[in-house]
Amino acid sequence: MFIRVAEAGKPAFQLRKGEEGISVFDTEAADPPLSEAEVLEGFRAGSQLIFRSREEIEARGLVLVAVPGGTSLPLRLRDAHAEIRRGPSMPRGQFKKMLEELE
Repeated sequence: MFIRVAEAGKPAFQLRKGEEGISVFDTEAADPPLSEAEVLEGFRAGSQLIFRSREEIEARGLVLVAVPGGTSLPLRLRDAHAEIRRGPSMPRGQFKKMLEELE
């Protein structure tokens, strides 16, 4: 399962200018698996978690790429960090549309 951390009341899967992917955490990339509380601890109060399966993401032609998280994150979150990126030869506009479908 993949967890996206989002600010309450804002789109969770919105690609910003200059971004190539959307940050997520792979709960199974850590041993033991990441807990919801552990992920929330790394972010500001009021953040919400959105859960998507690998199948839900890849069914839209998107790919998951393991990418080390930023140094401000706890080590387990850095190690479990990944990005949702567009599939091969997918135009940016289609990528944004596929991300909207994950909302």
